[in-house]
Amino acid sequence: MLSQNLTFDSSEPLENKWGHCGHVTPGIIVWVFFSALFSLVGFPACAAVLWELFQRHRAGTSITPNDVFMINLTVMDLVFLFFVPLGLTNFLLWRIMSFQSFISFLYALNLAGRPLLTACICLDCYMAVFHPIAYSTKKSLTPRVLMAAAAWTATMVQGSMSIVDKDLNHSAWATFVYVIALPIIVICDASVLWTLKKSYRRGGHLHPRKKKALQIITNSMVMTITSYFPPVLLYVFGHLIVRDDNEYECVLALPILIIPTAGSAIMPLLYLGNLGRLNNLCC
Repeated sequence: MLSQNLTFDSSEPLENKWGHCGHVTPGIIVWVFFSALFSLVGFPACAAVLWELFQRHRAGTSITPNDVFMINLTVMDLVFLFFVPLGLTNFLLWRIMSFQSFISFLYALNLAGRPLLTACICLDCYMAVFHPIAYSTKKSLTPRVLMAAAAWTATMVQGSMSIVDKDLNHSAWATFVYVIALPIIVICDASVLWTLKKSYRRGGHLHPRKKKALQIITNSMVMTITSYFPPVLLYVFGHLIVRDDNEYECVLALPILIIPTAGSAIMPLLYLGNLGRLNNLCC
């Protein structure tokens, strides 16, 4: 995140202090404000989701296959959102290069791990709706754990690459995992929504498992439209709108990081809303 252009002399003018984006103060202010806001809202929401899952397990409810992915996704969001304010403080005040590289590494949790685990969740819901017998008889958590481990591995690889290439999080390469995740998310979401909505319109009663799948898939569609598609469109077509590399990074690429960060806050809120626990979080 601009770490290759940071300088560390607090007496320098704003243009030098914030690198080549110092002349685009509004873009930086918007990014800082909304990133901090989503972190402050999303972090307790993620903690509440983990608490709900822990309470269910302690009450004797076994962990479902989908819970494996939800736990991993929530842990990713929790870690990422915890470090967002620290990264912003470092960008504005501390300006420690090694810590800035660490924050760039953690952005992979948001830009790579989140869409990959969302794809796993959608695929699991697809199997529950379209192959309910096979899904009911094959509830082993081992395949889900391996899929989650693969998502973590891909996330760590992209995070490591972002340390080597400081511009990775602002380029089209940052959306490479979306090439894998988005087709799975879109196909599974559209198929499940179409099938369940059609069954519901005919007067049928949804099985509780299918009703839960409908809630999860609806949340996934909201996240896909609001958090996944905008960065892909921007990083692929952004240079056609702004051709200057510096202006592109400062005006478009940096502020657009707000949208994936918002996803890390919105998803746990939607999950708590489905459980009817939002009032508890607010209080």
